[in-house]
Amino acid sequence: MKNKLLKLRNEILKSQKVENENIQSVLKWLKKRNKVNKMKVRKISVNKLKDWYLKKNGNLFHKSGQFFSVEGVNIYNAVERETSSWSQPILNQKHGGILAILTRTNKGIVEFLLFARKEPGDNNIKLCPSFSATQSNINRAHGGKKTPLSEFVLKNKKNIIGETTHYEEGARFWKKPNKNVIIHVDYKKSLKIKNPGFIWLNFSQIKKLNFKKGILNPFVKTILFMI
Repeated sequence: MKNKLLKLRNEILKSQKVENENIQSVLKWLKKRNKVNKMKVRKISVNKLKDWYLKKNGNLFHKSGQFFSVEGVNIYNAVERETSSWSQPILNQKHGGILAILTRTNKGIVEFLLFARKEPGDNNIKLCPSFSATQSNINRAHGGKKTPLSEFVLKNKKNIIGETTHYEEGARFWKKPNKNVIIHVDYKKSLKIKNPGFIWLNFSQIKKLNFKKGILNPFVKTILFMI
């Protein structure tokens, strides 16, 4: 796998010499995606949540027993912190997640597939990894559809270029690991991806978008840092 990453790095160095660095078309595309996005979010009381319940000990959990639970922790002897002890709620998830970015080569240009996606706490759509799913999502505990690109990510080990594990931010998540993956896709096969929420971008464009407020999901950076 190390050799595959080295090869990709060299290909990107060559690609960057001839890449289109313009991002105006990308920003216009994102505005359009925001306009067509119909997702509405409003805050409600925890006791009005559908399919979420409080256990006798006060922990909040989903009826499926999957996704995450909200539990409590006590912290002691944190001498290097602002205060040495405190209590807080924390998100506990049995399984971690898989975060993947697909890559292809198009006429000598290395491109990465990003997904325009909005989460409940976002103001607008952000450019996210090609694939983002917890094991609960993969199990379809939500009763909905498969995560887009499951066929490219879950059964494609031979095309993995890089893979690493990072832990979610520890102030809010209890020891939650995320598997970060970069997967190569043959150009002809990549043309089968028709979802209008996906966009192929080169490395120069992604780096420029990183300096735009609220455009890139942080996990895009975490995954591409492998390169």
